[in-house]
Amino acid sequence: MKKLLPILLIALLFITACSSNRFSINPSGMPTLSTPTPEAYEQYDYTYAEPIPAPITPVVTPIAADSHLRLSMRQPITLNPLLNEDITVAKILRLIFEPLVILDENFRPTSHLAELEFASDFSGARLTIRNDAFWSDGMPITSDDLIFSINILRNAPANAIYRSNVENIAEITRINSRAVQVYFYQPTMCAGKSLNFPIIPQHHYANRPWAETDMNPLGNAPFKFESYTPMRNVRLVKNPYGFRSRLSQINEVEVIFLPDTQTMLYAFDQGRIDAIHMPLTEWVRHHSVRQINHEIFPAMYFEFVGFNFEREIFNNVQIRRGIAHAFNIDHIIHSVYLDQAVRATSPIHPYSFAAADIPVAEYDPDRARILLSGIYQPLKIIANADNPQRISIANNLTASLNAIGILATADILTYEEYLERIENGDFDLFVGGVNLNFAPDVQFFFNGGFFMEDTMLEAAWSATRYAFMESLYLQAMTQFQEAFADRLPVISLAFRHSAMLTGSRVVQNSTPAPDNAFGWVSYWNR
Repeated sequence: MKKLLPILLIALLFITACSSNRFSINPSGMPTLSTPTPEAYEQYDYTYAEPIPAPITPVVTPIAADSHLRLSMRQPITLNPLLNEDITVAKILRLIFEPLVILDENFRPTSHLAELEFASDFSGARLTIRNDAFWSDGMPITSDDLIFSINILRNAPANAIYRSNVENIAEITRINSRAVQVYFYQPTMCAGKSLNFPIIPQHHYANRPWAETDMNPLGNAPFKFESYTPMRNVRLVKNPYGFRSRLSQINEVEVIFLPDTQTMLYAFDQGRIDAIHMPLTEWVRHHSVRQINHEIFPAMYFEFVGFNFEREIFNNVQIRRGIAHAFNIDHIIHSVYLDQAVRATSPIHPYSFAAADIPVAEYDPDRARILLSGIYQPLKIIANADNPQRISIANNLTASLNAIGILATADILTYEEYLERIENGDFDLFVGGVNLNFAPDVQFFFNGGFFMEDTMLEAAWSATRYAFMESLYLQAMTQFQEAFADRLPVISLAFRHSAMLTGSRVVQNSTPAPDNAFGWVSYWNR
């Protein structure tokens, strides 16, 4: 079991973690006001050889006292979004850099900075930069910027946030000054999700010393870089050239450097920052008396109960099904996650366009008693003490098993002890979770190693990877989800929601994008 610890450390997470002018998400993924918006910018055709400034005169709106927003992140090592390795910094840099595509409410990739057109077999895609897209210095965004950015990502540090996004890009060719053709190594319906990354301007970053650009970003989003004070903050101001700036209601953002989540939570509680991104259940546990506003949105935190497959009994699927029927998962969602989660039957998010309507394992103690009648030894269920939700689930499962005559105990351990017990195989069941990608590769649940080896599930998952038409992909995904719910490599519990919490004076006006917590900050007001 010791050789499997690196897999576990990757897979398991230490889970901690009203206005009439309201925005909604339309099919393109862009927020729209309920009131009429200004006409789109006049279209121009540019060549990279002689780029011209944007056809507007930049006028920075004077900063009003109530249009200043305070956010936080950890001290950045770089403000280059393609080289950055810190997730808190990456969220803030989305205020400066627009991604090529975004995900809509069903996690389907949709055009944003670039129009996305897939080949019929998903072997490639044409990306066309929108006509009203400019860098914050007024220069047009070009196809050369896109190609330059992909090449930067290919050579980025191994832990750079977006490096893996380009791993499936086999080739990229320039069509004209605004369009490129991208070819994929592996044609797949999920290829579009990998294009959800920002790009940087070649004329600003190429052939210039690292020190001149690393902390002096030039972007294209609603805010532009104003200043950087080491160990203190970054200041952003409204970008007059951003294609979303015309709807912006915030003129300045101060991003304060804070070392960790607890410090950020304290700063929010004391009113030093205006917003924090965290699960609502964590805020409730914090017992703060501060009045807050919040917006709930889906996240990819997949919660489950895992088995020790070195125990012979758990290689019997009937035993696994018996345990799934033994406790009330709907009650867990209500009492433990405070209804801030959605019931799951597989690691495919129920809100995804690819999700199938799979029957859940109903709470049925009588059936569980029959299926588990062959268990005579006590079952050890482990959870880590740092996570109150896991503790509650472990205690609930223990009580449910005891109630049907199956002796079980819940061992609540330090996180280090929890990992050590799993490494040494000293457990029967464990409560765990994993933060999946929006285009998840979930093979680790059933291709051996720490979890079970199941050739049926492997074949079902492989079929989703080689379905080159949407109808075939959705059919294959349905079959995979049915197989996962039937074979039960883990007991699927839920996907936890996330939340954007703001002070009582801040009105968010929009639900955060599932892949971009601070994506619509420019539309907030206070």
